[in-house]
Amino acid sequence: MPMFSRRFPRIGRERTPIPDWPTLFHRSPSGYVLVSGRGVILESNSTFAVWAGRSRSALAGTAFADLLSSGDLPEYERWSAALAAGSSANLGVDFRGPDNARLPAWISAVRMDSRGSTVDLITVFPAPRDRRDERRLADALQQAEAARGAAELRAQQRESLFKTVLDTVDVGVLVVDDTGREILANARMESSRSLVSSGESLESHTFGGGAWPVYGPDRKTPLPDEQRPIRRAISGESFSEQIVWIGTGRGQMAVSVSARSMRDGENFRGSVLAFSDVTQLVRALAAQGEFVGNVSHELRTPLTSILGYLDMALEQEVQLPDAVETALQTAVRNAERLLQLVTDLLSVATGNAALELRETDLAPVVNAAVDSFGPRARMNGVEFDVEVPADLKATVDGGRIREVLENLVSNAVKYSPEGGKVQVRAWRQDESVLIEVADNGMGMALEEQEQVFTRFFRSGQALTAAIPGAGLGLVIARRIVEEHGGSIRFSSTAGQGTVFSVTLPAAAPGTGLQSY
Repeated sequence: MPMFSRRFPRIGRERTPIPDWPTLFHRSPSGYVLVSGRGVILESNSTFAVWAGRSRSALAGTAFADLLSSGDLPEYERWSAALAAGSSANLGVDFRGPDNARLPAWISAVRMDSRGSTVDLITVFPAPRDRRDERRLADALQQAEAARGAAELRAQQRESLFKTVLDTVDVGVLVVDDTGREILANARMESSRSLVSSGESLESHTFGGGAWPVYGPDRKTPLPDEQRPIRRAISGESFSEQIVWIGTGRGQMAVSVSARSMRDGENFRGSVLAFSDVTQLVRALAAQGEFVGNVSHELRTPLTSILGYLDMALEQEVQLPDAVETALQTAVRNAERLLQLVTDLLSVATGNAALELRETDLAPVVNAAVDSFGPRARMNGVEFDVEVPADLKATVDGGRIREVLENLVSNAVKYSPEGGKVQVRAWRQDESVLIEVADNGMGMALEEQEQVFTRFFRSGQALTAAIPGAGLGLVIARRIVEEHGGSIRFSSTAGQGTVFSVTLPAAAPGTGLQSY
């Protein structure tokens, strides 16, 4: 018998039997699922099977991911990959129950080694629907906040780029709302304002209002408030290249202004204006015009004298040798051509001239313009087709309108081929008189038509064919027509001919009187 012995007291009289582990596994209030390393269900407890609405035998061999809703699969795959580092955090998922019913739950798991392979023991806690929705809502709000932050960052980047571009361009940009209140001005616009000196503090001036001195093209006549660029812009008008002079004194600037309205459907929201400093250009053009005018005036006097002496020589009673007479007539023609060129230059340089408006029979004016080019037309083999009513009248400056017609008829004859035809028509239409000069000559290419009314422009075909001209006739014609309150337009097709159309008011502009 041993020297001592230890006895353990009994607790109670009877032993309480402990359930076996399979019983505890299947009766647990939580669902348990054993999943192989390949994601296949090896075993599940009865709690999970009942909750999922499937038998344990039906679950065995099924891919665990097939039980989840498709929207949860990407997050589940990331969660499953994280198990390699140990137990993972809870993940909210939706299982697909019978009839695809949504079964919200939380899952957690631990990865274990079993006979050389891995097994995941996944615990499933059914979740109340409202808690699951709260989690989804929280996730959605978090994603929305991240998207909003990214959108704000992109907006800031675009705004910075937009401001950089605006401040880089060499044009003043001003944006105003429908009341004329300034919304945006770039750096060029701000610097231009500081250059304008009116003798008063610029802080008290409003660019769109009547305080800032704004003048017309003559630099002296104040521009009426309703004709100011910003006033025109906030009235909803779009326009291009309005020239105004801003400020007084040495800092006075010539500004070319263009405006485009901003609309939301039919509603006017404001306008974007572009201001270009053209002071140096305007002054250079004025100096150029003054120079051309002075030179033309100085050339006109000796040319007139030369023509006078040539005419005297040809009118002498003494019979001149044929060669001498031919030479003198050639000199007269060239002197007349040179005088016409000088006259055109002088007309362009001097600008607008006063019109002597009176009721005029247009038929004699049209016929005189056509007759003056009769010899040249016969020389070129060109025929005239003239249609003018004998009683067609309008209140115009007859001499200036004849100048317009002579320029148009001259071009039509010069650019017509041998055997060509020039049509001259005039008629009354409502309160206007229309005059049309058409030829079937060389016409103009589309890219050349934009420059037709540009000084000294000559088409490529005219230069190739060495057709004489200075490129001033159409410039002069348009100015005269616009001085009458009319308009001139044209249509042309290369190789087929050109049609010029002149529209004149039958009554003098602003009189309201009709001519019949």
